[in-house]
Amino acid sequence: MTAPRKLIGLSVLLVPLAVSALLFVGPLVQLFVISLREPSSTELYGSAWTLRNYAQLGDDDFIARIVWRTLWTSFAVLFFALLIGYPVAYRIAKMSPRRRSLVLLALLFPLMVSNVVRAYGWVAILGRRGVVNTALQEAGVIDAPLALLFTPEAVVMGLLTILLPYMVISIANALASLDPRYEEAAASLGAGPVRTFIHVTFPLSAPGVASGLLLVFLLTLSAYVTITLLGGPRSKLLVSLVYDSVVSFQWPQAAALAFTLLAIALAASGLIMALLRPGRVQGDGR
Repeated sequence: MTAPRKLIGLSVLLVPLAVSALLFVGPLVQLFVISLREPSSTELYGSAWTLRNYAQLGDDDFIARIVWRTLWTSFAVLFFALLIGYPVAYRIAKMSPRRRSLVLLALLFPLMVSNVVRAYGWVAILGRRGVVNTALQEAGVIDAPLALLFTPEAVVMGLLTILLPYMVISIANALASLDPRYEEAAASLGAGPVRTFIHVTFPLSAPGVASGLLLVFLLTLSAYVTITLLGGPRSKLLVSLVYDSVVSFQWPQAAALAFTLLAIALAASGLIMALLRPGRVQGDGR
């Protein structure tokens, strides 16, 4: 590559890097600095440095419960999304290209509806005077409405219905790209359907599974509207605490909670990549 071409390549690369540094890295560094400042009653944050904003995450039982509830909810959504999504994706991958495209297009339609609208739909279904309670009372199954709304289970169900298409589409695309001769070769060597799935199909679909898990997990952590409408004040997650701290002008605490949320996201992403190791399928040799 000649020098002018190298300069052109560097100039093209420097523009997005500069924009990223200006609009993403800079505010992130500023937010981290704020998380290390003391709260102030007269300003957004004080001038003194402190680690108390992070220390209270382990000392405050309320915040600790919120963190554990966030982890439980996120991994519950991940588990059910994978449990339901993989068989559906496997069936879609076996369809003809035309039918597969139509089914994937149908899966995209729910994503065009606002999460607020879908969350309010669940409110109408699970509320004290919602569809479920009304039907059960009219059938004589229950005498008083069940507490279905404002529970962690309602949050899991609502997030699962919203995020399941991401899992299905990611895995279906990975499975559809697999060469069927791999499964045929495993069968010719005496492997049954179960062994073929465990040793051939699932490992080869690891990139799609990893993509689906990352999408579902990261979107679960940031799904403030759904968590608020379906969980209510009794089932807050970490993203709810970040919002509450911001609107109450407790910026140092909000910044510390935000970085805790970021740390959870990075740790879980690293764990998913380490367990599935999608790079083996993509050919980087690891």
